[in-house]
Parts: sequence; C-alpha cells; structure tokens
Amino acid sequence: MDDAEQAQEATGSRELTYEPNPKHKPIPTPGRHGSICPPHADGPRLLAQSDLVGKKRYATDGESAYCAQQHGAGRWHGYPVDWDEVPPTLVQRWVAEDKVERKEIRRAKRRRDR
Repeated sequence: MDDAEQAQEATGSRELTYEPNPKHKPIPTPGRHGSICPPHADGPRLLAQSDLVGKKRYATDGESAYCAQQHGAGRWHGYPVDWDEVPPTLVQRWVAEDKVERKEIRRAKRRRDR
C-alpha cells in the first residue's frame, strides 16, 4: 500500500461501494446469523454519510443505527445495529450535529426491550 492509500485508509476517504451481503437474511430467520438492511434503508446513501471508527463504519437515518464492514477493496455491506453498539462518542456527535434526536434513541431502545 502506498502513502496515498494509507492516508485514504486512515481517514476513511477511500471510494465506498455498497454491496448487500448474500449471507445476511431478513430478521428473524431460523438458523441464520446476520441481518439484512430493511427495505426502507438506503444502503449506498448511509454508507456515503457514514463515519469510520476502527475498521467499521457507522451511520444513522435519524431513527435507526447501522454498521458497515468491508468485505473487499472499497466494498462494504451493512446491517442494522442496536444503539448500544455504536460508539458513545459518535452518538454524542450525531446528536450535537442534529443527525438524530435523543428521543429517537430512547424510542428505539424501548422497542428493543419489549
């Protein structure tokens, strides 16, 4: 990897391509692990506005949280995650930037705990 590629990798500015993972299935699917993004989620848009934290990218649509993992050079697949799985500092930044409201996060956690 040359210096430019290392810089892109470090900042997360490498070109991003969204590809659904064929192993992920709609929730719940007996005997299967992984969940697919719901039909209303715009995977490519979420990926384009995502934030790189470690080796994962996180995004929100203002209601739900999503995570993406790289499975090939510049190729990513995503899936919904619980708000507890998003790094807290990132959630705080999204709230400060009005990407999501705290009441939406609380609402999602209540739905999960039912």
